[in-house]
Amino acid sequence: MHPYFLAKAYAWKGMVLPKSFIRELASSKSLSEFVDALKATPYSQEMQALTQPINALKVEHALRRRLVKTHYRLMNGYKKNRVLVALFSRHVARDFKTILRGLHAGIRGEDLARLVDPYAEELLGIRDVIARMLAAENVKEALGVLSTFAGDDSVPLIFAEATEPLALELEIDRWVLLRLREGLKKTPRRWRPSLSHLIEPLYLGFILTSILRAKIWGLQERKIQQLVEGFIDPSIMPIISTTIEAKDVEEVKRALSVLPKGSLPTISETGTLTGLVNALQTGYHAMLLLRASRSFLRPYDEPSLSVAVVLLLEEEVSRLVGLAAGIEQGLTPTELLDSLSLLA
Repeated sequence: MHPYFLAKAYAWKGMVLPKSFIRELASSKSLSEFVDALKATPYSQEMQALTQPINALKVEHALRRRLVKTHYRLMNGYKKNRVLVALFSRHVARDFKTILRGLHAGIRGEDLARLVDPYAEELLGIRDVIARMLAAENVKEALGVLSTFAGDDSVPLIFAEATEPLALELEIDRWVLLRLREGLKKTPRRWRPSLSHLIEPLYLGFILTSILRAKIWGLQERKIQQLVEGFIDPSIMPIISTTIEAKDVEEVKRALSVLPKGSLPTISETGTLTGLVNALQTGYHAMLLLRASRSFLRPYDEPSLSVAVVLLLEEEVSRLVGLAAGIEQGLTPTELLDSLSLLA
């Protein structure tokens, strides 16, 4: 890793806001007070640039801009780390999801455009994709733009089969993770073990929750198999096949119980597939953040540091965005912290 970006990775990690400060922010009596508190943090420049009247959406866009800017600087300075480069597509994917959600809810025109800040797309030179999606009259038209951009005709097909809005987001996640998978293959061989270990929760979380959601939606086994093709390591293929063929929750649990040690989070007791999906989502998210934090306890030259920084900053921004939205809605500090699992 280049010494400058090694130093920056440690510096950005050191600037991650402590949980104690997040708890203090939850006690803000208004969004203005929340923003003023953030002016004394690394988000100062973005908070200073906010214009009145301040609302949660403006705060979110400002917070995410700093995340995108940080990720872009790391990505451009460390281009051999193709996983870091591929991970940037998550910012673009978020905007895709926002537009599709909005169109599905009947939001159009300026109201829809206000929900999206195409800063990541500007940096990549693909703002026209967002513009065409925002101009779409309906979800089907927007999916046509997305499919052309992604080079994948499966996006509208899964939605047509599942008839669930969430299926749209699942397909976008699939596009992102296929890019990550390809990025890992293009990364120098000596870096792959640490990077693969770090992002494994993203893959396994996607594979398992996608299978279970598809079962809930009633998709045929063949379609479920197609959904996760390109992700499955041969060593766990029998387990995945058994999971796809499972007839009930208990069969699914038995199949998952033989995954390699350390690759399955602790799952609380649940008797439904929906409960199992929620447990896996929560568990793999916690596992991802734990691995990101532990990356800084390993030898300093590991390329996983830059990816870990981005993952930790993503989590921080998500928490701050959640706080801003809750404060705007008038939630109590206890309710806010409970929603972020920060009461302990």
